[in-house]
Amino acid sequence: MKENKIAVNLKRIRIARGLTMEKAAEAAGISRMAYHNIEKGIAEPRVSNLQKLAGALGVKVFDLARAVPELRSVRFRALKWKTNKAKAQREEIKNEVALWMRDFKELENTLADKKKEKFIGLTRKENKGVISPQEAAKESRKLFGLSEDEIITDICGLVESAGIKLHFIDMGLDNISGLSVNDDELGAAIIVNTYAAKTTERKIFTIAHELGHIVMHPTSFNDDDIEVEEDEKEANMFAGYFLMPKEAFYKRLDEVKGLDLVDAILHVKRIFKVSYEAVLHRLVDEKLYSGEIWEQFRARYKRRYNFDFKGHKEPVPLEAIDCIEDRLGRLVREAYEKELISMSRAAEILGKSVTEMRDLVNGWMAVK
Repeated sequence: MKENKIAVNLKRIRIARGLTMEKAAEAAGISRMAYHNIEKGIAEPRVSNLQKLAGALGVKVFDLARAVPELRSVRFRALKWKTNKAKAQREEIKNEVALWMRDFKELENTLADKKKEKFIGLTRKENKGVISPQEAAKESRKLFGLSEDEIITDICGLVESAGIKLHFIDMGLDNISGLSVNDDELGAAIIVNTYAAKTTERKIFTIAHELGHIVMHPTSFNDDDIEVEEDEKEANMFAGYFLMPKEAFYKRLDEVKGLDLVDAILHVKRIFKVSYEAVLHRLVDEKLYSGEIWEQFRARYKRRYNFDFKGHKEPVPLEAIDCIEDRLGRLVREAYEKELISMSRAAEILGKSVTEMRDLVNGWMAVK
C-alpha cells in the first residue's frame, strides 16, 4: 500500500464527511501532526493508525488503501502549469476526476444502467478527410436526434444521454474552463470548472466546447499541457453551431427584426441559452454585422441600464438551475433506496457531508 493512495483517498473521504484535518485527527485519536503527515503523503501510516482512521471515517481500510485510477486519456489544457504548486494542483484535480469517474462507473455496473456512448470517430467522414466544425456539429445533433430547427433546452441531460459523464467542480483556478476525458476504461466525461465558468451561459458553452474536442479531436487526449490554438478555435466553432444551428439561428433573427438591437440580442441569447458574446460572435462570423456591433450593443445596453460589463458580466443572465447535471444523483438515489450503498458512501460519491446527505435524502422523500 503506497502512501500516496492513502493520502488521496483520505483527503477525499474526509472532505466528504465535512471534517477539518484537526477534527479527523481527533476522531481517530491520533495527533494532528501525524494526521497531517499521512494526508500530505509525507509519512506512511502504521496499520493501527490506518485502522483508527478507517473507523473514524466510517469506511473500510481497503477504501483508504485502494489504488487511484490513472487518468491518461484526458485533455487538460491550461495557460499556467509551470510551478511545482500548479503541477501538484493539476495532479490533484486529475485524481479527483479519476476517483469520481470510477465511482460513477461502479454505480452504473451495480445498477446495470450504463449508457451506450454515441460518439466514436466523427473526425473523418468515410475516410475522405477531416470534416469541418460546422459539419461535426450537424452530425452530432443528428446522433442526438435533434432537428435542424430544434433548440437544446437541457444540454446536461442531452450529453448524459449519450453516455458522457458530466461533473461540475470548483478547481480554484481561473485559467481553465474545463477538461474532457475519453478513456477506454473509465469512459467519456466532461468536467466544468465552476470557478472559471462563473455564469450559467459559460458552463453551457464549456460543455459544448469539450464535446467538440471529444467529437473532433479523439487523438488529442494524451494528458499534454500544450494547447493547440487551432483545436480550440474548432471546438469554439463546434459549440456555436451545436448550440445555435444555422437554420434555427436565422429563423430567430427573422423573428426579432422589428426589435431594438439590445432587445433582439437578449431575446436570441435567452432562446439558445448562450451568452450575448456567443450571439455577437456568430453575427460577425456570418458576416451579418461588422465588428462594431460589440461596441454598439454594449454602449446601448449600458446607456439603458447603467450596466458595467467588466469582469465578463452577463446581461439578463440565466439561472444556475438552467444547467445542472443530475444522472449521478439519480443513480445514487436508486442505489441507496435499494440498500446497495450506505448513506456515508452516497455522501462520498456526491462529495457531500453526511449532514448534507441526510438533508438531500429528506428532500427525496418529498418527491416519490
